Amino acid sequence: MNKAIISALLASLAAWGASAQSSDNGNGTFTNPVIWGDFPDPDVIKVDDTYYFVSTSMHYFPGVTILQSQDLVNWEIGANVVDEFKEHPGYDLADGHNRYAQGQWATSLRHLNGKFLVLFNTNSEGAFIYSSPSIDGPWEQTKVEGHQLYDPGMLVDNDGRLYVVHGNTDIFVTELDTVTYQEKGPARQIYRSHRGGLEGNRAYHIGDYYYVYCTYGGDMSGETCLRSRNLYGPYEEREVMFDQGNRARCVLHQSCLVPADDGQWWGMIFQDTQGLGRIPWLIPIYWVNDWPLMGHPTDGIITMAKPKTRSASVLPKDAHRTLAGSDGFSCDELALKWQFNHNPDASKYSLTERPGHLRLYSATLTDSLVKARNTITQRIFGPYSQATAKIDFSHLKRGDRAGFTILAKPFATLTYQDGKLSMTVDENPLATVDVKERVLWLRAQVNGLTDMATLYYSADGENFQQLGQPFHMEFTNKYFCGNRYGLFNYSTKKTGGYIDVDYIDVEQQPLFARTLAPGDVIEAEWADYWWNAEPELLTDGAETYNQAVNFVHDGGMIAFDGLKFSAPINSVTLRLKNHDAHNVMAELRDHKTGRVLATTDLPEPADQYASVTMHLSEPLPSDTRLELRLWNKDWNQFSMGLLSIDHITLN
Repeated sequence: MNKAIISALLASLAAWGASAQSSDNGNGTFTNPVIWGDFPDPDVIKVDDTYYFVSTSMHYFPGVTILQSQDLVNWEIGANVVDEFKEHPGYDLADGHNRYAQGQWATSLRHLNGKFLVLFNTNSEGAFIYSSPSIDGPWEQTKVEGHQLYDPGMLVDNDGRLYVVHGNTDIFVTELDTVTYQEKGPARQIYRSHRGGLEGNRAYHIGDYYYVYCTYGGDMSGETCLRSRNLYGPYEEREVMFDQGNRARCVLHQSCLVPADDGQWWGMIFQDTQGLGRIPWLIPIYWVNDWPLMGHPTDGIITMAKPKTRSASVLPKDAHRTLAGSDGFSCDELALKWQFNHNPDASKYSLTERPGHLRLYSATLTDSLVKARNTITQRIFGPYSQATAKIDFSHLKRGDRAGFTILAKPFATLTYQDGKLSMTVDENPLATVDVKERVLWLRAQVNGLTDMATLYYSADGENFQQLGQPFHMEFTNKYFCGNRYGLFNYSTKKTGGYIDVDYIDVEQQPLFARTLAPGDVIEAEWADYWWNAEPELLTDGAETYNQAVNFVHDGGMIAFDGLKFSAPINSVTLRLKNHDAHNVMAELRDHKTGRVLATTDLPEPADQYASVTMHLSEPLPSDTRLELRLWNKDWNQFSMGLLSIDHITLN
């Protein structure tokens, strides 16, 4: 793809934003996850008509990214608060040190006395507050002296006093001075959890109660709430959500609370995935006996109405502020989506020496990418993504290694060195080809559902060849960030060589196309709505992370919204397994009209998946919400037994 096409793509920002997030459906609804990218440990506040969202960026800088939105659904980057962090040589990858999994995390965001306050803790350097009257900065750093404030949640109380709720298992409150941001007194313990690991603290004073939203940590922990009529306790505890959405064995956890303009509250929570990291979901809050419960079975929690806000507009999609995506490097400063692995060396890259290109000099003499400065990255968005970079390698020195990476731990690269291109995993070459060209197009295709990435190269930008085998992306606590696209250049012999990156073209694809034809397949776990159903990993197939949807109660339902058909659909075939249910039927219904389009009896229990075809009384109407329900034929039975549906084929 040439530069002119890239420029045209960047100009079409509204369309790009919708495809990148796959969240706003354009009809007053959105589909979770609300942001399909690595933005964990969320804290969200509202100032005037704008919402602000801070999350963890760990060892990436400029970091401590704050997103902004007017509707809680469409987000752009407002600022990277910390340009670089100089509290330890490891942030410069100096003297053999690094800060993988040890940088900024679990940040808290509040607005007090006309200033934004950003509080975060690091593993070794302690707690820091950055303050600014504007989201655009400048930001002033304050080191909070004293003990570490683990997983801090700031609370601005009704009287204007500033507190931090913090800790793991043993939960404390510390008051901070509202001017100096130093501790006003010793930390006071307010709670000890009934089992170890309670963390992720977010604190609120709503009505008569103080609430601490927290989690027991890990991808099967759910969301917990503590409440008390007094800040210092005693607190009572209740689990307020335990749900895995449509991803089996990955429970949503670690939320904050956010008010909308109509009085409705929402929770911004995240879900652990492997390759792409920790992904935010937006869940409505239901107040029951003064407990803020997250979600409700009748909502399905997948697709729902957007929050009500005073402003119907969304923030303009400025190319400088988009969360991820294509870049033609035509500006004189990097877009906010770009972050370097550890602190950048500003003297070793340029956007002006060759206009319209990113020039990356080798900044480090080393034997490994993970020790090299100035690897520049952006988040990979799901569910499916492809990135293609056009790179000029003409000015490298002997021994230089440069190219394109899928960066995490482990990591994969397309590495150019001395006329050869290698596909590597953790520096180990798995496939190598000789290349005579010095300008190459390097590409990665990422499946965020299976966590597989496939790498390609081309000498002309049109004909691509796969290099090596697909790479399995992982998430490890030794790295603590999702996989990212990255561009790199480092030296093994002598620094000074450079590459010129003409552009990177990033394309996102939705979960599935809503315009369907006979022969198309809809995976059951892609449903927009749920009732008495939940996903489960299949155990009888070799396909990585393939899921079925389990039904165990009478009337269990999955529904698909907004389906359109390019040709008449006269029947559907279910691939299902009946584990132990008897006398059960399936029903296909058009939700808009209420018409039952087909029913069929389901086979008796068996050890294998089987195909069951439902013949329709009339072709499926276009632009429909299609509902599939399973019912007991014996009217006085509530428990149905276990059935699993893998996918639905349109005929």
